[in-house]
Amino acid sequence: MRTTLLFFFTLSISTLLAQPAAKNQDAFLVKPYLQYSTKNSMIIMWETKVPASSTVLFGEAMLEVNETPLPEETSLEGTRTMHEVRLEGLKPATNYFWRVRSYTEKGEEVLSEVYSFRTVIKDEDAYLFALVGDSQKNDGTPWAWEKIAERVWQERPNFIVHAGDLVDWGPTKTDWTEHFFPGGQPLMARIPMYTVLGNHEGDADLYYQYMANPKPEWRYTFRYGNAAFFMIDTNKDVSEGSDQYNWLEQALAKSDATWKIAIHHHPPYSSEKDDHGDTYKEASRLGTHARDLTPLYDKYGVDFCLFGHTHVYERSWPLKGNRINQKEGTIYINSGGAGGFLETFAPTRSWFTAELKEAHHFCTFGIYGRTLFFKAIDDKGRVFDSFQMEKDPTRNDLSVIEPPAPIIESDAFVFYESTQTIIQPGLNDLEVHYTLDGSEPSRKSKKYTGPISIDASVELRARAYTIDGHASREVRKDFRQMAPLPAQQAGDTERGLAYQLFTGDWRGQEASYFSAQEPVQEGTLLMLNLEDIQPSSAYWGIQIEGYLEVPETKTYDLYALASRGLELVIDDQLRIKTHREDLSLQSVVLEKGKHKITIKSYQWNWRKAFSVGFYDPMLGRRPFAAFNLSH
Repeated sequence: MRTTLLFFFTLSISTLLAQPAAKNQDAFLVKPYLQYSTKNSMIIMWETKVPASSTVLFGEAMLEVNETPLPEETSLEGTRTMHEVRLEGLKPATNYFWRVRSYTEKGEEVLSEVYSFRTVIKDEDAYLFALVGDSQKNDGTPWAWEKIAERVWQERPNFIVHAGDLVDWGPTKTDWTEHFFPGGQPLMARIPMYTVLGNHEGDADLYYQYMANPKPEWRYTFRYGNAAFFMIDTNKDVSEGSDQYNWLEQALAKSDATWKIAIHHHPPYSSEKDDHGDTYKEASRLGTHARDLTPLYDKYGVDFCLFGHTHVYERSWPLKGNRINQKEGTIYINSGGAGGFLETFAPTRSWFTAELKEAHHFCTFGIYGRTLFFKAIDDKGRVFDSFQMEKDPTRNDLSVIEPPAPIIESDAFVFYESTQTIIQPGLNDLEVHYTLDGSEPSRKSKKYTGPISIDASVELRARAYTIDGHASREVRKDFRQMAPLPAQQAGDTERGLAYQLFTGDWRGQEASYFSAQEPVQEGTLLMLNLEDIQPSSAYWGIQIEGYLEVPETKTYDLYALASRGLELVIDDQLRIKTHREDLSLQSVVLEKGKHKITIKSYQWNWRKAFSVGFYDPMLGRRPFAAFNLSH
């Protein structure tokens, strides 16, 4: 026994000494971590303080070696501070070791520690995943996220799903670099994390910079083993007939996974004390707008709906049709306890509640075939809720008579001369029939066979039909032909936009309320952000005016996003309003040239952020560039 112990000790030391030491760790602003993983690929990301090259050294784990094998490498051309490297051609269900290497523009080498990961398993294998939510910073218990991440690591999950509110405020970079990543990186360097947006992300550019998910990133699906995950952005519209509702219906209808799991931030059902009505003085709505999605969960046999937002743990009975249904229902789990300040429950028990707990926590799901074992674990490592279930095979044999609704797509629903649209039926064996005259579509209506050319304002209505005549929901889209807003005769202008700063509290009021006041500060903004604005009051408003120049006459999709309230006006005609992290979108035809813009926004000092610009459904938000702005 003594000889054997000495042998292993000597091997460990020699292996360690053979590995190059990590270098210049202070050069990392964010140390390396894993993102979107598949059976054959892994994304590795890190951030350096100065521009540097991007290389990942990696190799398959091997037996009986004296040093960790890293024979392969993948690099990107050029230099950058944010590094995103995709490793491809990997083997499924295989362990790999890896480290990153960067060279700064001064030639200094930056070398990370050696980490490991395992690629996505084969469909028939067993696996375990962890659920966390609301890891945002909390001054009362600032240790919570780091402690929960440490506890998750002790469970060695295959992957993690995060139900949103990763940080306290998405546009604040230090919330990412000084809280989320320092607390989570030791876990995320070995276990990939799949995320959805919470309201505290504020749809910030930093979320899309740090998280790498399939386009358009704010909603997507992925498959792991025999489970399909549907990642939804409930900060956006999810009502019946919305684009996201229609997308989710088709995605669910196409899925043949044994387990179907929906993940979003907001709770369809919640017993929290006062988020949905102050239960000590009034009734509660017992949830949010996310309940609009529950008919889809009922229809397509979703097994679990996982969410956060309220900083508690709550598990429902299986629910279907807004009633308990232990044979066919969906289990709703609120897991918002990974970091944010803890909340509490209403004084009376809700009809849907099976278990509840006020604690920092996370959850695990162990799955093999049709067997699932669940645990909820607090920050001290104590299991406070658990169950095992065997899924009835007939639950996957749901007979869905009504087919999924079709999806109407177009490059421009607002257009100048003409536009084209296509209709996606959802399933290959469906027929789509449509009308353009405002009448209800039937099987006698025109059959869709290819792109439709539209050259006038119309309402397109469509339904999908099965071979035996069962009809989907009707979907509608308005197409509006409009003359371009004429360019302004601006004369000579200077770079940037003029601004006026006001002080006051406009919470719950229109942004235009401060327009009659005298400004306390005036100046010019070269970029459309508020970083250089230093108000003297915690509550303040700003009015920004000038011109936006567009290079050609065409349809432009515009967006407005603000931490509090914002109004964007184009040529005194088009108005886009937004409030409390809501992304507002509108399309307009603009003539080539300069167009007058006015932006009014009220802010709270600690959430000083807004963004306006052009929007692309796949590429996302593109703020107005400085060279397009003048006054």
